[in-house]
Amino acid sequence: MRVQRFERAHLPQLVGLVNLHLAAVVPGWMTTGAFLAETLERNHTEYITDPWVEERATLCALEGHRVLAAAHLLRYGDRPEVSASYGGAGEIDWFLALPARDDAASAVLSVARDHLGSWRVKQEHSWGGGIPAGPPLLGIPDTWPHVAIALHTAGHRLPTRPHREALYGGRLEGVPGQGEPPIAGLAFSRTAGSGGTRFAAVLDGEELGYCEVDQDLTQGGALPALHGWADLREIRVREGWRNRGIGGWLLQHAVSWLRLSGCDRIVINVVEDDETAGAGRLYSRFGWEVLAREITAHRQESAPPTT
Repeated sequence: MRVQRFERAHLPQLVGLVNLHLAAVVPGWMTTGAFLAETLERNHTEYITDPWVEERATLCALEGHRVLAAAHLLRYGDRPEVSASYGGAGEIDWFLALPARDDAASAVLSVARDHLGSWRVKQEHSWGGGIPAGPPLLGIPDTWPHVAIALHTAGHRLPTRPHREALYGGRLEGVPGQGEPPIAGLAFSRTAGSGGTRFAAVLDGEELGYCEVDQDLTQGGALPALHGWADLREIRVREGWRNRGIGGWLLQHAVSWLRLSGCDRIVINVVEDDETAGAGRLYSRFGWEVLAREITAHRQESAPPTT
């Protein structure tokens, strides 16, 4: 086994390593060689932070031609426009390894640490979560316990976050069409949103709630395996108007629109406070279930996978 910089000949094996992990979180999700190769050079999906990157390096642990583990590293510039939390920082943007190959995981993380040291970075980030076509979780899914354990064993500490996230998903076919508004006089509007199509519930000219969905996760066709999937990016109902059926009514409108656009499945990223406050019950009522949960920093060593 050896660790070396990524070469184009490694691409098919690297794609296989990435897709093995994606498929354990969202059924059917996978990246392509062209998309992965492009994101190693520039990640257009990270339109805020990617322009701050000064250097990139992809390291692969190899056995023959087989890629056993890989880490993608970034060095951010220290220019005035770079956020203070990123200025001069080095980051493991993502790291993956085959389960039961602790030797490969350890080797690639050791070389990654040396590489970050050679960059003389001012600060290190242990996990950026920038896996190409990765699930919309900020942290590591609990279906990848070996990834969290390897990072912990190598001395990396994931950022402590106040709220763990869950990823829900499921089909749209069982969701009923929009019915009568739950409140007399409640009107519905559909507009272009900041990251998708926006649906709002309006009463007497006042917006009581909204949701926004992204109906093309294929990145303009670059990821054909994600065709038919939509992402519920956000849903909010104003304080004082919750638990009155507004959220479910908005989702029914959104689902009807998604069906017309050719979508038949959906993923939703939910923070635990929203989940316990009722979002989890709402999504379960629509037939959507938990696909994965984020491993928090203090659970890295023993977090069981979702079943």
